[in-house]
Amino acid sequence: MRFQVVAGALIVSLAASAVAFSAPRAGIRARPDLVVNSLTNPPAVAFLGSGFSAGDRTRNVGSATARATVTRYYLSENGRRTAVGKRSVALLKPNTSSAGSVTAKVPDTLETGVYSLVACADGAGGVTEASERNNCRTAATKITIKKPPPRV
Repeated sequence: MRFQVVAGALIVSLAASAVAFSAPRAGIRARPDLVVNSLTNPPAVAFLGSGFSAGDRTRNVGSATARATVTRYYLSENGRRTAVGKRSVALLKPNTSSAGSVTAKVPDTLETGVYSLVACADGAGGVTEASERNNCRTAATKITIKKPPPRV
């Protein structure tokens, strides 16, 4: 009998602990969390001063609504990023997404070479998110930037 009482008290105590751990913590507010869920691969080659099409799906994986933001596109080489485009993203409720595309413009001043295409949700950093470290995605393939061919 004594064992049943102790076992019953232990079960009640464990159940109360589970409820306490699953309840939201006091003072912690729900936040949005914006990520680039998918990113189109760039063309194999692009020329200085030209444009190419790029697209993404920006998603709110957080638990609160995110106000309107901007997803920014970059060409990245050796840790240096050069902005090449941006698109507006409307307000996103939790677990919703926005798909869109831009014409990314390769600056005339960029060095020729091989680059990665990177897209970053909330590129201006205007939304306080649950995580600020998961905003960017890099395309699976690289893009070679070349001088344009001579005019004929």
